[in-house]
Amino acid sequence: MLLALAAPLFFACSSEPNPPPTPEADPAHIDPPPQGQGFQIETNLFEVPAGVEKQDCYFFKVRDLAAANGLDPESPVYVNRVQIAQKDGSHHMNVFRVRSIVGLDPAKGAVQEGTDNVGECFKSANWADWPLVANSQIDGKLDWSFPEGVANEFMPDEWLMLQTHYVNASTQGTPSGEGKVNVNFWTIPKEKVTAQLGTLFATKQSIRVCASNPTPSFDGSCQFKSDKPVHIIGANGHFHSRGKQFDMFAWDGVSGEQPPMDKRFYSSQAWDEPPMLTSPELDLEVPANSGVFYTCSYQWQMPEASLGCDGLNALDKQGANDCCYTFGPIVEANEHCNIFVYYYPKADDINCF
Repeated sequence: MLLALAAPLFFACSSEPNPPPTPEADPAHIDPPPQGQGFQIETNLFEVPAGVEKQDCYFFKVRDLAAANGLDPESPVYVNRVQIAQKDGSHHMNVFRVRSIVGLDPAKGAVQEGTDNVGECFKSANWADWPLVANSQIDGKLDWSFPEGVANEFMPDEWLMLQTHYVNASTQGTPSGEGKVNVNFWTIPKEKVTAQLGTLFATKQSIRVCASNPTPSFDGSCQFKSDKPVHIIGANGHFHSRGKQFDMFAWDGVSGEQPPMDKRFYSSQAWDEPPMLTSPELDLEVPANSGVFYTCSYQWQMPEASLGCDGLNALDKQGANDCCYTFGPIVEANEHCNIFVYYYPKADDINCF
């Protein structure tokens, strides 16, 4: 949080209206790739009133995106660069490939809105097997080019889902009261692809941060079922405001113990703007059939008066009256322990524990 020192106020009067912000001044603006070089997906400009958490899901078909942007709609596209731009106030932005349909279905509309934990876009079971494509937890812009020849392959009949979560509450705010997201996907020709990008998204849903156990830690592990070494080139961790320490380690795929500290490749103490590590700064090779180990540590806090322990107890599916923050999407009332990992070459099988 930035604090401004008090200073004298000076007022200027003008009969001219304030000009609209230029595209360069809009943190959610990025120019789309030129025709034939990629495509842009974007959200509407939407309101985020005070006291509200807004989570919306937007659906896009790859074939339609390709056809509208000078690419062959009958052929796969190969993405080698991602740009993300968001207005201030974003809690997270994720893009997933659509797989098993539960309740969240592109057939039900291109935009499916959710407010304060109401709506299918808030229910994580809907995307339990939807592979990660891209993510960001920072306001402003992210621009990442994968290593030369590494690309994410999308088939013409695939659906992509962009999920945006904005918060305008006590722990996190949306200064303008509005949200918007733009994402660019830049493509390369198939003949330049040497390896496919793989992604890993995992959540630790057993977390409980309770008054009687105020400083718990939780860990998890994910193994790449690959007979080749894997290069980890992107990493991001996610928890809410009770989170204090998030670490990721290279893991041998066998041990049940936390790896030594010299194996740690990601560390964060920030919950609202956690660091996103990307290549070329991050390029970690791990052996065949090894993986990633992650830990999340917390400090219990008294809930906001408007929620109270009664509110937390009502959300606790275990029925305990212990004022516990449990897994869920609401920033004010729930906690998370999620990892986002990008690597190559893509493995078809990943086991998470």
